[in-house]
Formats: sequence, C-alpha cells, structure tokens
Amino acid sequence: MVAAAKRVTWSTTTVHEFHLGHNACSVPSTGGPSVGLVGAAVTSRTAPVDDRLTAIPRSHRDQLLPPMRRIELLRDAGYAVDEIAVFCMATNQCRTERHETEQEYVALIRQRQYETYLVKQQIIAMEMERQRQLYLHRHYQMNMLPPHKVLRSRAASSDYVRQSSFPSYAVPPSGVVDVQVLDNKRRRLSVDALLN
Repeated sequence: MVAAAKRVTWSTTTVHEFHLGHNACSVPSTGGPSVGLVGAAVTSRTAPVDDRLTAIPRSHRDQLLPPMRRIELLRDAGYAVDEIAVFCMATNQCRTERHETEQEYVALIRQRQYETYLVKQQIIAMEMERQRQLYLHRHYQMNMLPPHKVLRSRAASSDYVRQSSFPSYAVPPSGVVDVQVLDNKRRRLSVDALLN
C-alpha cells in the first residue's frame, strides 16, 4: 500500500519591521560603517501569502547599501562625524581580524592535507619495501631450489632411485663446485644493488 503524498502550505506570512542604524554585527565587505537592524521590532503585521507572491523579489546585491549611503543614513539618524569615523575604524579592524582568521584556517587545512599526504606517501613506501622484500625472498627461494625433472647422472646412487618413485634431483659430489649456484648468487647481489 502506497502512502499518499503530503504537502504543507502556508496561508499567511508575518512581517517584522525594524529601525536601521549602527549594528556592529553587520560587517560590510566594502568598507564604511556597519549598518543593520537595531533594537526590537517596531511593527509586526500578518498578510496573506497571495499578496506576498505578487511582490517582485530583489537580489541580495540590490539590498546592499554603498558606503556613502550608509554614512548618510547614520548622519540622518543623528550620529556625529567623529562617531561615524570610530564606527568605520572598528569595522575595518573587525574585517581585518576576520580575514586573518580565515587565512589561519586555510593554512591549518593545508597543513593537515600536507600531513595526510606525507602519511600516505610513507604508507606507500612501506608497502613498496614490503613487496620488494617479498619479491627478493621468493626470488631467493626459487634460485635455491634445484630445477625439476633433472636427468640424473649414472654416477648417482642407483639404490635411492630404485626405492623412490618420486622424481629426485641430482646432487653434485662434495668436491665439485656448483657453477649455477654461484651464478644465482651473483644475480641476486646485482638485483640487490639495483633496488638499493
């Protein structure tokens, strides 16, 4: 059973109106004094949503006041020029501190990313070293094992051949130097020299 779709609609909207004045929390990005909503709401009214939908919305850029317009607004509100200058200096200081905080945060994020990169590189290097050691170990084991299906010489022990049904390996006499083992050792040393 499929549940019916639910919808929520509003029939009215409430509009609160405030005075405009100096507000230290509304720091502009273009310089000048900070102007924003001051105090409690002056009036509050409720209107139908249909009336609100007929209004033309304004963009955020249209609602921003240029610095000179904000200065004029504060002059009309009764603030002196010296007070407006103090507001401008405090706003500039706050904007500078925010910029420094942002730069510190960006530097911290980059430092953490760099540390994560170094840890990843270290893990990759350790894994490559482990793979290299594993390869050398296997290579050494393969070179130390005699080749399969080697034809025995007639001088080998015939009694052992008769008793065993499994393939065996030719064992050189103790006085004879195995040339293949020496070649394998030379190859292994040359591989170690290249990898290191």
